[in-house]
Amino acid sequence: MISRDTQVEDIVKIPGTVTYFIQEGVSPITCSGAYPQTLGRLLEIKNVPDPDAFIDGLNAFLKERSLKGEESRTP
Repeated sequence: MISRDTQVEDIVKIPGTVTYFIQEGVSPITCSGAYPQTLGRLLEIKNVPDPDAFIDGLNAFLKERSLKGEESRTP
């Protein structure tokens, strides 16, 4: 589960997370690579109005992707 304290560098390694960030209008990438701070700090800097909703949405997005992946592997 991703939280405010999760490092952005770790989050962007999870397949699909960059897609969610871009869909929500928040870039997790800087000119030198993944943002080198926590997700909470990134959302603060990007002036995300409801960071908790963003994080809840990201976790739900990842859970849904995970379930779809499991369904596609079921014979």
